[in-house]
Amino acid sequence: MKHFLGLCGLFLFFGFGLFISFSSSEFPMEISTVPTPRASRDPASIKKVYDFSSLGGSALDFATKQRLLEGARVVREKNDVGVELGHFVIRGSSGQKEFACQTYSQIVLSFEGEGVAVAGEHPSMEVEGACEISSDINRIAAVWIPVSRILGEPVADGEFDYREGHPAKLKFSNVSDQWPTLWQLKSVRLTDPSGKVADVIVQAQDLKELVGKPFLVNF
Repeated sequence: MKHFLGLCGLFLFFGFGLFISFSSSEFPMEISTVPTPRASRDPASIKKVYDFSSLGGSALDFATKQRLLEGARVVREKNDVGVELGHFVIRGSSGQKEFACQTYSQIVLSFEGEGVAVAGEHPSMEVEGACEISSDINRIAAVWIPVSRILGEPVADGEFDYREGHPAKLKFSNVSDQWPTLWQLKSVRLTDPSGKVADVIVQAQDLKELVGKPFLVNF
């Protein structure tokens, strides 16, 4: 029994000694932190020329439209076609700097079919997708058009809601007996479904003045 109590005392003494050693300044415990993806998505990290948080009124309206369009480009992934836009920072309702996609959660792109018309009216395509920050914070992630799935659908006016792959909602009007394969961008809209802030709307005239040539998407 004495031997048992002696061993217990020895272990307790040894454990207490280790605790004191690890707690002392001579044996500091290192605590590492893993940066979260959010840390690299700070609005202050965007290029200064795309920070419009100090602008208001017509100056802000012009700057946002110009940035959206100057960063616009068509990208492709397998059988899908996407449209990327330029990203920017604005001042949010709380007074803090926010990415555009933190204020506006949806993007709506409107297109007009080229080379075909029904009763003098061109076909129209409206594409709705999420406003998401790209891996490059200076760009808005592509809004995708699922071309292969569209071309596999019967040609008709109507709405299509695709949930797989790149989710997108599309609405077609005034199509005839075949899907147009060349579409010209006619408007861009950043919207907040809650209605707390006014939409950013780029119209056909803005495209003409700021881009200077047709922005085309080819299926």
